[in-house]
Amino acid sequence: MSGSIITGEISEIPGVFTKLNQSQVVFDSAVAEIKKRAINNVILLARGTSGHAALFLKALIETELGLPVGIAAPSAVSINGAKLNYKNTLVIGLSQSGQSPDLLSYLEAAKSGGALVITMTNDGDSPMAKLADIHIDLLAGKERALAATKSYSAQLFAGVKLIRSWQGKVNNICIVTGK
Repeated sequence: MSGSIITGEISEIPGVFTKLNQSQVVFDSAVAEIKKRAINNVILLARGTSGHAALFLKALIETELGLPVGIAAPSAVSINGAKLNYKNTLVIGLSQSGQSPDLLSYLEAAKSGGALVITMTNDGDSPMAKLADIHIDLLAGKERALAATKSYSAQLFAGVKLIRSWQGKVNNICIVTGK
C-alpha cells in the first residue's frame, strides 16, 4: 500500500513529542549548565534536514532570548584546522545519526575552545551524543520511510522545549494529538 510506511511514522510523532515532554530532567540539566556560564552567543551545527531544524532554532533563540546565533561552517575545522575561541558560547549540534566526522571534529574543536556543547540526536550512543556536555536524545525510534521524518519533528520540538525551559516557561508546551 503506497504511503503506508510514512503515514505510520507520521502518526508516531505525537508519541515522540510526549516522550520528549516527559524528559524534562535533561532540559533542566541543559539549562542549569547554560546558566552556570555567561553564555552570550550560540552557534548551531547541522546539515541537511537537521540544518533546517537549526534555522528554526536560530530564529527562536534570536526572537525569544535576544542572543546572536551563528551557523557553523564545519569545514573551517575539518579542512582548514581552525582553532575556535568559544568562551561564553553555547554550541548546539543537531543530527539524526550523530556520526558525521566533520560535525564531530567541529564539536571537539568547540569544546577545546571553551564552548558548552549540547547535542540533539536520534542515537543516544552516537559519537556526537558521547562528545556532548549535555545530550538530548530525540527518542524518535527507527525511521524507515524517510531518514528524518520523526527526527526532524523531534528536533523542532526539542528546540522549543529547550528555549521554553531556558525561559522558565516549561508549562507552556502543549501537544495536540488529534484524538
